[in-house]
Amino acid sequence: MTHAGLAVPAAVFGPKAAAGPAHALVFAPVTPRWDDGAFFTPVTRVLAAAGLRVTVVDTLAAWDEETATLDSFAARWRTLLPEFGRVDLLCGNALGGALAQVLLPGVAPNAAALLVSGPARSDALLDARLTEIADLAAGGRSDAALALLHRRVQPHGHRPDPIGDGPAPHDPGAGRRLAAGLRMLRGIDVSDAVRDHPGPLLQVVGSHSQLVTQRHTAAAPHHRVAVIEGAGMRPHFERTAEVSALVGDFLRQKGLA
Repeated sequence: MTHAGLAVPAAVFGPKAAAGPAHALVFAPVTPRWDDGAFFTPVTRVLAAAGLRVTVVDTLAAWDEETATLDSFAARWRTLLPEFGRVDLLCGNALGGALAQVLLPGVAPNAAALLVSGPARSDALLDARLTEIADLAAGGRSDAALALLHRRVQPHGHRPDPIGDGPAPHDPGAGRRLAAGLRMLRGIDVSDAVRDHPGPLLQVVGSHSQLVTQRHTAAAPHHRVAVIEGAGMRPHFERTAEVSALVGDFLRQKGLA
């Protein structure tokens, strides 16, 4: 269900009680519009079935023209985090995963992190692909930007499925969201924040991703990076059973289930 009392749009799943159950806070990826948390559905089901209360937020709802970098965006989010109470599991997908990693120093040392295709650092190829999509969106071609993004999130060598519902062509709101979110991922390196996190961390990436791959991740020795064979940017949809089992095992091993 959607929670109307917060500063940004959020959907809450799992136990209704705000006290007692472990709490997972999930940051959304770059989307042309808020999708009520649908982007994380396979993982949310696992978390809720394990007894966690899950709050999924529209990450880009906190963006404005003054937050052009991931660092400034994270500073904005640090002021919002207290609204969500205790966080036992910090989650994020794509941009949301990068943001979650920047925020790790501000959560409890024993808090867990679960990331799906969330880059800790970029490189020249990733920057170029993000720029290509962002420039289309910023130039008023949100339809073309979304089509290219749709192709890039597919596994390498996979023929894209039809896009389905997307923003209306030349939708300025969708274009601004796409351009702003993708540009914030360029040139990032939050590896130190990740490696310094003493709590458990699971990062899930696809072996055939055209965007975020294993080389864009960072981890300490007690963390885990799981590479899902054949998957692209959305391994939780493309290999749902495998990713769900990984997440379930992670929750049990870390005492969250």
